[in-house]
This record gives sequence, structure tokens and C-alpha cells, in this order.
Amino acid sequence: MNQRKEKRVGIEVGSRDLHIAVYEGGEISRVYTEGLPEGLVQNGRVLSFEALSDMLKDMRRRYHIRPRDAALVLPPSVCYCRRFTTAVMSAAQLKFNLPYEFHEYISGAREDYFYDYALVSGAGEEKAEGLDLMAAAVPKQVISDYADAFHRGGFWLKTAIPDELALINLARAGGDTAHSHCILDLGHSAVRLYMFEGDRFENLRSLDFGLSALDQAIAEHYNVDIHIAVAYREANHEGCLALPECRDVYNAIGVEVLKAVNFQRFSTGGQELKHIHCCGGGVLNPELLEVLQSALELPLLDMSEFWPGLPEDTAKDASLAASAVGAALQ
Repeated sequence: MNQRKEKRVGIEVGSRDLHIAVYEGGEISRVYTEGLPEGLVQNGRVLSFEALSDMLKDMRRRYHIRPRDAALVLPPSVCYCRRFTTAVMSAAQLKFNLPYEFHEYISGAREDYFYDYALVSGAGEEKAEGLDLMAAAVPKQVISDYADAFHRGGFWLKTAIPDELALINLARAGGDTAHSHCILDLGHSAVRLYMFEGDRFENLRSLDFGLSALDQAIAEHYNVDIHIAVAYREANHEGCLALPECRDVYNAIGVEVLKAVNFQRFSTGGQELKHIHCCGGGVLNPELLEVLQSALELPLLDMSEFWPGLPEDTAKDASLAASAVGAALQ
């Protein structure tokens, strides 16, 4: 198949923003990010798919987005993704056994979920001791809701993948799968550290808080409503991002990320990371990056390694929407 003729969009519905990455002509051509209406997403779940479809329709019209086929990034709140090893078996046997690998994680009947898997790179049938797999389970109702919203918004939902697989696509597209990758997603509702060996997913460490903690710190400092605190943060009102309360949040993130990095070193027998790639809204906060750089004693890099050749303005937008870009490359 001629990849230059393929056209699709990658879509990620975050906790506060909607990201759309456009793939056409064999490359990522544009990336768009817009804020979601207040309360549309709570705890990673869309509360109004009708409002989501209206927003998709509006963005498609305003930005003249031509591709209709869409790849969705499934948030961890609705998708169970795990890596495990199983005995060598046929595809039919795997299809039968996958639901039992998730019985401790899912609620409700097994038949209410879709299941899929991918063979981990570097492992396979040649290893008689077993198969190394990445597998995912997602409720059928979730897929149905997103598919209906996409259709009303002018898109066709063709595939849905978890964050981990979207980021693996970036490693493969960058052409460098010979060394370890560490991607730090500095999100609003969560901070996540993804560990890869080349294009092979190894581990995910999630903090139980995100950069939304800054809004609370700013609100308490100025004694204002949380919505006003958000406006203060976004405008860096009176240099509020450098407040001692905000630096406490940065330090807390740095400590937790350092714990995750040290755990990875221990679990891999002392293998040292050379650098960390940063994405998400936190890349726009120089105060945060400065504290993290000091705490981790590792170079903090942008994501340019994963999309060589992108124009500078598009690359900057892509750093805010890395998973959507990875989905568009699916």
C-alpha cells in the first residue's frame, strides 16, 4: 500500500484539551489543540458525547480537515492495557484466552469487552518458552459511544489504541529503535512516565496527581476560585508559576519521577537512561522543567527525535499532542 496516499487523523480527548493530528502525504501535516468545555471530561470519562461531536464538527470545518478516517487514543480510565507472557498458541487460541488474562481488572461480563493484542517486538514464535504480548481490553459501549460521536462530527472511527501503543508508533516512525526511550507526559490530570526499550514497551509509572495541583496551589495563595486560578496560571499572572507553593508541586513531581527512574534502573539491572523526552502541557512551563532538570540530573529533551523533519511550529504543537500524533501514524 502506498503510504503517501493514506489519510487519517489521530484524536486524543484529554482531561482539558482535544488534540487532532492530521496524517496525509506520508507525513504529519498539521496538529491542532483546543480546550474542552468545562466539565466535559471527568476522571478521564466523557460526560457528553453530543458536545464532543459538536466540537469535532466545528474543528473539522474551521481547520478544513479533509481526512475522515480516525484513530482514537484510549485513555487509561477506559482501557485496560497490560503486558504478559503466555504459552505459544495459535491466533484462535489467543482470541479465546485473552478475556481470562483480564478477569482481575475488568468489571461486568467478559463478553461486554473488545480484546486485542500485539506481539512485542523482539519476541515471537521463535522463543519456544512463550509469547511476549501487549494486550488491551475496552468496553464495547465505550467504542460505540466514541464511534457515534465521531460520525456526528464528520469522522469515521477506524481504530482505537491505548497510549502505550500510540507512543510506540512514534519510536518506530522516528527510525531509532536501538536504544531506551523514556517519555515523560506532563499532563493536567496526571503525570506519566513511559519506559521503552527501543520500540518495546517496558513499564508505565503514573503519579496520583497532575499539573492541576498548580491550580489548587495558586487558588489558595490568592484566595480565589479555582477557575480564576486557571486563568492566572495560563497567563502566569504576577509570575505565579514561580510561587513557592508552585515550586513545592514541581519538587513533588520531581521526587516521584526520580523514584520511577531509579526503579527502572534497578529492574533492568542498573541500565542507565541517557535522557528523558517531555511532552504534554507541562512543556510550556519553564519553571517546572528547571526543577525537574535539577532533580533528575538527566537531560530533558523535546520530542523532535520522534518526528524528524517536522516544521518547527508543527513540532511544537505535536509536543502537546504526542499520543494523537502516534495514533495518526497507526
